[in-house]
Amino acid sequence: MSTSSLRRDPSALRSSNGRRIPRAKRHALAGEGPIVNRARAALRHVAEQFGTITETDPTTVSVRTPDGIPLVLSYDPGNYVFSRVYNLTITAPLPEDSPIPAGISLSHRERGGARYVRSAGAPASGGRAASGRLAQLNEALRDHVDGIDLLTSRVSDGGTGRSLTITPMGGSYVWVLIPPVFKATAFPAGEPQRILSLIREFRTWRPREAARSVTP
Repeated sequence: MSTSSLRRDPSALRSSNGRRIPRAKRHALAGEGPIVNRARAALRHVAEQFGTITETDPTTVSVRTPDGIPLVLSYDPGNYVFSRVYNLTITAPLPEDSPIPAGISLSHRERGGARYVRSAGAPASGGRAASGRLAQLNEALRDHVDGIDLLTSRVSDGGTGRSLTITPMGGSYVWVLIPPVFKATAFPAGEPQRILSLIREFRTWRPREAARSVTP
């Protein structure tokens, strides 16, 4: 069935049992136009603050940091009346032997400040030992997390390995219709380096019992 017939016949968007088939979500930077093109330019400018650009495509910019960590930067949109906000996302792979599990995310509801917790819907595993490792991880990350304006952060597994994704407040891109404004949100001084320090801590962290086991 052709794309045009799908547009003409809404029933074509339903499966054989009558359930509606959801449309694929279009990426924030897909397509062309003045808003999207300016957002792409803003993303490239942001990426240059983290290292050397190694690859670009319409929706992402790949970077290698000075110490060799590969990053992928993109935008995640939020649409509002008469405006659009493109929130920056920074994704870094975790080493294959990293003890950090997938299925944890940053919570701003914890006593004492933002901390990583098991994500909603993530399977519980490891029991008390896993909870202890997560507490150790938060202890190691505390100063890094408290020093960055973070909107979200999570560790996930996309099938090719675990990765850390961070969405800071800085580095976003804002478009407002009335009055017409195109604005890239600058990072606070030193913020890119603080974000990189957080990523390095994630990639190198080991629980204390593992560290003791390799001590000569």
